[in-house]
Amino acid sequence: MKKKSSLKAEDILIDENFAQSALLETSENIEDTDKSNIQSASQIYSFLTSDKSTFPETEKEQTKSLIKASVRKLKWKRQLVRISAAAALLVICVLTGIWYSQMNSTSEIVKYAQTLRGAIPDHDTRLILQDGQEVRIGKEESQIRYSENGKNITIGTVRKVVQEITLKKPGYNTVIVTYGKRIFITLSEGTKVWLNSGSKLIYPAVFSENKREIYIDGEAVFEVTHSEVKPFYVKTRDFDVKVLGTVFNVSAYSDDKYSSTVLKQGKVELSYKGNAILTKKKLTILPGARAVFDPDKNAFSQQQVNPRDYMSWHDGYLIFCSEKLISILKILTRYYNVEILLQNVRLQNETFSGNLDLKHSPAEVLDIIAQTTPFIYEYENNKFIINPK
Repeated sequence: MKKKSSLKAEDILIDENFAQSALLETSENIEDTDKSNIQSASQIYSFLTSDKSTFPETEKEQTKSLIKASVRKLKWKRQLVRISAAAALLVICVLTGIWYSQMNSTSEIVKYAQTLRGAIPDHDTRLILQDGQEVRIGKEESQIRYSENGKNITIGTVRKVVQEITLKKPGYNTVIVTYGKRIFITLSEGTKVWLNSGSKLIYPAVFSENKREIYIDGEAVFEVTHSEVKPFYVKTRDFDVKVLGTVFNVSAYSDDKYSSTVLKQGKVELSYKGNAILTKKKLTILPGARAVFDPDKNAFSQQQVNPRDYMSWHDGYLIFCSEKLISILKILTRYYNVEILLQNVRLQNETFSGNLDLKHSPAEVLDIIAQTTPFIYEYENNKFIINPK
């Protein structure tokens, strides 16, 4: 028989095949540490299988004691297994609760943003104040500037709006930018935001004492006022951006599959729901990096870029380097608020490199792209229809 380690009398007696062979084993083949257990098992086995009348009373009592001890050990062993299983289950439940709480804890601004998902931009850009008052802004490009206390709002150069601020129950202002228009916003603590077409920005008129937090659905360039003690958070559908003071671009349209961040200067930390049990995953990027979030892989990919190429839209032009035509036309559709239809799917993957001046009309911009990309277009029923050349 093979040598066994840490043999117990109760183990030997439970396993019939092993018990019979073990009791016939010579002492030379048994570990010293197991001899006493083998002897105990041998006594019990003999007692159970022999004529009880042949045993002296002293040996009967001794064997009974051994049986009782083995039974107690076996009961304790089984009880210990049950206790261990229950403890393991309790730990799993606690860890799962912590994980669920952390992963599903939703900030107030995100909850508020979720109530506005049905808000669709119309012909005018809209500023919605925390009391529900709505201010319409008709110009293609305009500015919104807040006073330090958040009460006084200047739109453009002359238009003034006043709102009541309740610090006990902070409310949120919302800017919804329709297609074909842009807005430049100066928040109450000095942070500058260039908000692109088809975007929605949610923010408090005045920030809390310990942090600054906003939510964006769309695209914006941020120039954040520096503060070591009051970090600035940009929340999106897929990830959060934490900064102390920096310049960066966030593109997180709800109708785009991928969302991204491009850093021009400073340092930002991105956090998102990863596969870890207790914590969110974090990624720190440095100037010149572009981080793209893939929801299918639940992960970021990084590449080195020229940040100017991704932020130039707020200066009135676009820079493309081997960009697919389908992506360019989607950007132009938002920026100009026009419908552009590709009649042939083969054109989707055609690429274009160059600069586009957004002061030009949509037709002039398409003419520039068509110089190096094989397509022609027609304008019918307020739509640009593109076909292969």
